[in-house]
Amino acid sequence: MARPLKLRMVINWRVVSGQLRSSSFALTGNMFAATKTFASIVNRRQAEPQAGEMTALLLDRLAHGGALSGPEQAVGGSVFNGTLSLAELRDGFFLHRTDIAYLRGLTSRFPLTKSGIKIVLKLQGGGRLRIGPLVLPVEVPPGGGARAAVVALRGPAPYEHRCRAPSRERMLVLTLAPHWLDKAGLGHLNALPHLTMTAWAPSPRAVCVAEQLLAEGQVQYGPLRGLQQECLTLELVIEALAQWVAPANSAAACEAAGLRPTAYQRACHLRDWLDSGAADSLTMGAIARHMGCNASTLQTQFRQAFGKPIFEHLREGRLRRAADAITAQGITVAQAADLAGYRSPANFSTAFRRLYGFSPKNLRAKR
Repeated sequence: MARPLKLRMVINWRVVSGQLRSSSFALTGNMFAATKTFASIVNRRQAEPQAGEMTALLLDRLAHGGALSGPEQAVGGSVFNGTLSLAELRDGFFLHRTDIAYLRGLTSRFPLTKSGIKIVLKLQGGGRLRIGPLVLPVEVPPGGGARAAVVALRGPAPYEHRCRAPSRERMLVLTLAPHWLDKAGLGHLNALPHLTMTAWAPSPRAVCVAEQLLAEGQVQYGPLRGLQQECLTLELVIEALAQWVAPANSAAACEAAGLRPTAYQRACHLRDWLDSGAADSLTMGAIARHMGCNASTLQTQFRQAFGKPIFEHLREGRLRRAADAITAQGITVAQAADLAGYRSPANFSTAFRRLYGFSPKNLRAKR
């Protein structure tokens, strides 16, 4: 197994006597992916050149290729503090952990230059993530549950991360390189269209695993630490990739759902059919007839497999398609409501906010 390469930093930037300084900075390890780090700070209030130069040199110690902007850095006080870490658990398999308190509004931008798959699981934080034209629906509203998304990359794409302040963000990002997917027998996923994205609500087990990975004290120290991290992270990978590759014949998946293989396979086929949009206007009776199954049984099996009722899944799918259309085409809120099957734009906005934690109007403004 490849030796885990890990960076951990605690940063608390302050402006002191006209210079932007790091009052707390600790670095261990020797690698941080160049496409995921910040090379320089761009201050919208034009901090003194010496301050920007000093900060650029500090961040160049980590890597190169991106930019970070903090609108209020020159005013003084902390920008953010917290912990970031990156581990290469296996060749082509990376775990990036973030637990950061943002004390000033912050925007980071950098290029994603490699193909592969990104899995984002956020436990806390309302920061907006964008990859190319996609706005990942992973903003967690106050008191809301965890959100996750999986994205396929077949080429370069710009990445943008905007965070409001004050706020805290707790998030995992997993990166699967094409050669790792090949070795795992999942090479067909490398043929997915560029920027294919699926969002889902993480299972209670996935949330527990993410909490464990973020809580340093719960992860075993010593020679087995890397192996334990890899084991836990693979659980998240399996749940994420199951959004694209329904493990209909997986005994473990069937057992976890409490279903027989035939029942679990039926639930997976139903989910794929629902996601196609073909059932958007159908009644439960029509859906059951299409699947050749009793409606009550179908509802029960689907809930056991995916943790939600059939019509909730349908509604979320329509809202996701509306969100994609707003982001990609800039359609109006009224048009998005119609696309999602809502007669009232107000009702659509309420449902949209309940799912995403922000309004469709805000999504249009962020384009």
